[in-house]
Amino acid sequence: MKSIVIIPSSKDSRKKTWRKQLEGVDKSKSNGYAFIGGWLKAGERAELEAGTFVLTYDEPGSMKNWKPLVRLFKVTGEGLEKIFDWEGDYCERSWALAVRDKIADILAEAKHEQGEDEDSLKYTELTDDELIAELNRRGYTVTK
Repeated sequence: MKSIVIIPSSKDSRKKTWRKQLEGVDKSKSNGYAFIGGWLKAGERAELEAGTFVLTYDEPGSMKNWKPLVRLFKVTGEGLEKIFDWEGDYCERSWALAVRDKIADILAEAKHEQGEDEDSLKYTELTDDELIAELNRRGYTVTK
């Protein structure tokens, strides 16, 4: 089911700000490029599937004393629900390392709840005979 939501507006438009429809997290990266997904425009409407995640990044504060602010929202039938909120220290540049693993865990848990575990998807595509052969190869005895 799709919902029309308003993407959260910028906390401070003078500095860096972005929004993404979050599809995944690359744990091999230590900066904002770790967050995979399409760009969204702050303050505008978007039609997104329920369960979709929206990641926002802002740098509110003065030009010398800004703080990274990272928020993760989930699209519901009612709109956007904030599920993660993190504010870094003044002028902190390593913000992505502070939030990357936690956000990856949230996405993994959501996929698991929806039955989209990568391992379980692999085996749903196998025929019964292929699955039995794989289990036999691993040393299990299976009868039909």
